[in-house]
Amino acid sequence: MTENHISRGTRIYEKVVEKLKESIALGELLPGDPLPSERQLMKEFGVSRSSLREGFRVMELLGLIESIPGKGRFVRLPRAGSDAEGDIQLEDSAVLELMEARRVLDPAIAAESAMKATPSDLTRMLRVITDTERKLDSPALRAQVDFDFHLVLAEATHNFVFVNITRMNFDLILATHDKIYNLLDDKDAFLQEHKAMYEAILDHNVELARDMAAKHIDRIYRTLHRGIAARGDSQ
Repeated sequence: MTENHISRGTRIYEKVVEKLKESIALGELLPGDPLPSERQLMKEFGVSRSSLREGFRVMELLGLIESIPGKGRFVRLPRAGSDAEGDIQLEDSAVLELMEARRVLDPAIAAESAMKATPSDLTRMLRVITDTERKLDSPALRAQVDFDFHLVLAEATHNFVFVNITRMNFDLILATHDKIYNLLDDKDAFLQEHKAMYEAILDHNVELARDMAAKHIDRIYRTLHRGIAARGDSQ
């Protein structure tokens, strides 16, 4: 199989992530095991080296593999944690750590966007919000428009570091959208909070944009934390 045989709607690296996660789940790759060579995985998955490495990057963000300089890539060993966190899976832990980082980053991006957004940036934000209104009922589509909105927000800072950080963060979010967006069933709050951030940026109100972004990501973090804990209790 070559990359051309994979459907256009699926990004190639997602196939790499799915196959590696499946191998770990089935016990074909155990914690501490080295990953097969890049050449072997490229042949097995039918992907290019760049797509394979993008998949590796997402797996590292998920906390499922780690790269050890001079030795290679390995399935990550479970991290020691408190008893209260003992039932949270490694991937869930990575999602929560990402959200903790976003509690710092997102307000800063929104504030910078409020200072620097151009009329073109604002038009693109509004288009994404309009698109969001049509796609709220599907978790997968909601994940995509969430990425679209936050990417436009980052691009409105006109700072490539913020743009790259947002892209990296959403690699993880989109790879685990089934975990995240099925827990985030508060669709109306999701849309209204994006609108509130847009309105603050439209007015170039830096502090209000920062505050709206902080409240938005704080609510998401708390909702996910409760949902993941409840799911662990039911297993």
